[in-house]
Amino acid sequence: MKDSLKRMKQIKKSKLPELIEQLKKDYDLIGPCKDGDLVLYRKLEKDELPFLGFKNSIKSPKELFFPQTEEILRFRGFIDRRIPEAIEEKVKKRIVIGMRPCDIQSLLIIDKLFINDDYVDSFYDKLRENTLIIGFGCSNPASSCFCTSLGGGPFIAKGSDVFMVDIGQGYLLEHVSEKGKKLIEQLPEASEDMIAMKQDIEKKASKSISSIDVEAIPEKLKTLFENPIWEEISERCLGCGVCTYLCPTCHCFDIQDEVVDNKGRRVRNWDSCMFPIFTLHGSGHQPREFRYQRMRQRIMHKFNYYRKNFGVIACSGCGRCVAQCPVNIDVREVIGSIKNIK
Repeated sequence: MKDSLKRMKQIKKSKLPELIEQLKKDYDLIGPCKDGDLVLYRKLEKDELPFLGFKNSIKSPKELFFPQTEEILRFRGFIDRRIPEAIEEKVKKRIVIGMRPCDIQSLLIIDKLFINDDYVDSFYDKLRENTLIIGFGCSNPASSCFCTSLGGGPFIAKGSDVFMVDIGQGYLLEHVSEKGKKLIEQLPEASEDMIAMKQDIEKKASKSISSIDVEAIPEKLKTLFENPIWEEISERCLGCGVCTYLCPTCHCFDIQDEVVDNKGRRVRNWDSCMFPIFTLHGSGHQPREFRYQRMRQRIMHKFNYYRKNFGVIACSGCGRCVAQCPVNIDVREVIGSIKNIK
């Protein structure tokens, strides 16, 4: 308990606006904001507070680090004599407040792809390097959540710089990194009663989350490439790509040149393995002509290929694909069906 007290600070809810404005002096502050029925992450304007009373956003904050459309090069001249112009845009230091643990875990998952010993994506790396994260505990998880099945949890602080918990009359803030420690060092220390209250909230939240066993799935998938289960799973799939566009760990993209007169730019845009032309070759050959093949690729990639390449399953259990699929395909049921194949 003594170690926890050293790491834990407290702030009354009435004092949060003061802390927010103080942080804005040195950082761009980004947080969840109410937009009609949606919750979107964007820069907080003057006197604006983050909206923290939500289960999870429909669209993940992944796009703060890996934008849906991102300019990677500018050029001038015509096709046979194009002259590239590097993009030298400074990234201001920023803080993202209110990220849920599943979304923070998702960043740790795709870090392994974008920042590793063989390759560093400079655009992604620059945004990660210049961003501090204030995570926010999930006191009331959604019915579609299954983060505890993937090594996460509603109060897992890993990946945050500061982790924040709503305890009713105020917030507990725990520093996780040295940078995070500096952000909250002026706040008063939390009491033992407050920490006990946080632990009680955490236990209740964790018990409310559904759990599936994924331990044997990566190995099981190795034997199922030609199994008819893929046709069964994909029977009602529309191929709309909602599951991949909302997923915080999906990272496929396409690159296009956009040209007007003799000036242009090269952009990368999110893509989806569920789209028919995703793997269409220039020759016209389509190796994944049928929807069941694309469904198989999605599940294989997340639960087998990514694990083989990077040591982790490419899913954080956020439940967005479960909650937003228009034909109610539930990845938890898919995993259960795979597990039960003899």
